[in-house]
Amino acid sequence: GAPPCHIRAAVMPETGEQIATAFATKLAGLNSTSQSIETLSHWCVFHRKRAKALAPVWQKELRAAPGKRKLSFLYLANDVLQNSRKKGSEWIEALWPKMEWAMKHTLRATSDEKTNKSCAKLVKVWLDRRIFGSRSLEGWLDASAGVDDADAAAASDAAAADAAAAAAARAPLVVRRKEERLTEIPAALTGKNAALAKALEAAEKAIAALKDADATCAADLRDDVLADGFVEAAADPEDAKRKIQAAESALAARREALEESSRLRTEAARLAREVCEAHEAAAASESEALEASAGVAVKVATLRMKATKRAAAAMAMAAAAEAAG
Repeated sequence: GAPPCHIRAAVMPETGEQIATAFATKLAGLNSTSQSIETLSHWCVFHRKRAKALAPVWQKELRAAPGKRKLSFLYLANDVLQNSRKKGSEWIEALWPKMEWAMKHTLRATSDEKTNKSCAKLVKVWLDRRIFGSRSLEGWLDASAGVDDADAAAASDAAAADAAAAAAARAPLVVRRKEERLTEIPAALTGKNAALAKALEAAEKAIAALKDADATCAADLRDDVLADGFVEAAADPEDAKRKIQAAESALAARREALEESSRLRTEAARLAREVCEAHEAAAASESEALEASAGVAVKVATLRMKATKRAAAAMAMAAAAEAAG
């Protein structure tokens, strides 16, 4: 029989809505300590494939946070940007449209010397390390420029995020899961054929994600990091911690990718068997119908020949009568 509900909940993948809600909860507890920032940054890097959906949540919570907590959101963004870029550009692309507003919003909300210096230092780091590539960060520290437009855009983004979350919450759970991983299918496919096409597409995406996870594991889950005494022998404890966090994140991502790929392959195989059985049954029925129609085809052909001969004879008689007259 089916496993108990609490077991199913533990193994079923989280939906986008659940992850966004979890992120908002974690942001509510964010503070400026390195442990708080690094822990949540590690979570963000792990969920980097959801960055596009999570970035508006970060912006919304930053906007609502008290002035003294806003700088923590920038520290978190900085840590996420720097630690995720080796694995992909998801967070960079998701946060880039929001960072200028976030910087100016934080400066306007606090207006103290510590915040000004911290923001200037962050911008310098991003420029020096080319976190955003060749894109310009000019004017980011000018809190007076573009205030109305930036705040209006942020409010619009927050409203859009709320509307999307509300729509997702109203949708049936099975529909939400399908929307997260499936796109369009050929219009000619219906029923189980369409379901199989969707399942195969989802499985292909999961296989590609697993390949990416394998590549990340090959880079971060190295033998030297796993070796006994690695932590004790490390000359730079902070660097050792980052390498272990990267290894842990890579392994967790690979395990998640393995689970998802296995689940989707199993679903595709199940649907393939059902479609195969349905097509085999239909083919057998059609073959029987074809065989049964053979006698009818012979009879129809015989009648056609008789009708053709009779029509020809009638035409000949008519022609003879016309000639005689």
